[in-house]
Amino acid sequence: MTTLTLTFDGPPSQARKALGGLLQRYRSAYFVERSSNEYAVTADELTAAELARQPQWSTRLGQEQARR
Repeated sequence: MTTLTLTFDGPPSQARKALGGLLQRYRSAYFVERSSNEYAVTADELTAAELARQPQWSTRLGQEQARR
């Protein structure tokens, strides 16, 4: 499993709608809201790689993966 942080780069008013799209598409991923536009996500490596390529989202690896 991989943990990453997704930050929505669009208007804050659209962050929840964009998150809803990710939740529907990536049902196996576990999302935790950190702020109104930032979410911690745990997913398998393939799903995490797909999430990292989503338009309007910036991605950072979780601390555990960054140390590897």
